[in-house]
Amino acid sequence: MALAVFGLLVMQELPPGLSFSEGIPDHERVSLRATLEAVLPRACEPPPCIEDCPDDVPAIGLLIGGNTRDYTLHWEATALGLDGPLIVDSRCELCSLAEFEAQFASDLHALCGRLEALDDAPGRLQVTSAPAEARIRIDGRGTGRQRRTPWVGELPTGEHLIEVSAPGYVRQERTVQIVNRVNEQQHFELLALSKGRPSWPGWTTTTLGVVMGVAGTALIALDNKPWRGRCTGRNIDAYGNCQFVYATLPLGIGLATAGAIAATTGVGLIVWAQRGNLGQGSAGLTVQGRF
Repeated sequence: MALAVFGLLVMQELPPGLSFSEGIPDHERVSLRATLEAVLPRACEPPPCIEDCPDDVPAIGLLIGGNTRDYTLHWEATALGLDGPLIVDSRCELCSLAEFEAQFASDLHALCGRLEALDDAPGRLQVTSAPAEARIRIDGRGTGRQRRTPWVGELPTGEHLIEVSAPGYVRQERTVQIVNRVNEQQHFELLALSKGRPSWPGWTTTTLGVVMGVAGTALIALDNKPWRGRCTGRNIDAYGNCQFVYATLPLGIGLATAGAIAATTGVGLIVWAQRGNLGQGSAGLTVQGRF
């Protein structure tokens, strides 16, 4: 005969693992411990911790009382987010080993079912911002009809990317870890956009420098070439050289030099403008909390 009753809190928590009252003989303790170790992996997937358990891992403790073939079982399960342990109390009177294993499995199924339900429970996220009425996106998507801060909603456990933006302010994004049954608060202090440095002077100067460089190179290449329109008749000496040739080397060198200087200056202006605009993609102050 077995009776199971769920409770919520006890005054003193049971440690993880298996404990016995004084009425259980030593030879039975060995077989009862082996029964727990055999049934636990079959009843719970994954099995809770029963020895040296960290605080953030579900754990189960069992106190077996009574005497030979008349057992009382007091189970306590703990998990992150619970206000107190989950409790199952049952009794197995005149139990054979098979009946006791069945009672073990029944109690463990009840406890593990409650623990699994806790794992599936969503967490709750609250997002606020300054200024208010900022747009919010979660994992790249909007948040339904209410797409502006302040926003409150439930999210599945795990990591989520939160993006908050407002016209005239620097967009912020942050990865938030949602824990089941835990309320998470995120506050975003958005920074106002500064007036960016203009880049058109740099591009204009660079373009002018390139044009001057090309023109200077062409004039250098043209230097000492015959002036074909006047290289006829008496204007050609006995060696076939024209008396009229282009003398464009000084001008070509000047233009090429000026073009190189202008292009270098333009590139510097572009870099200066871009550095002045850095940091406007995602910045600001974020305040977060969990309760």
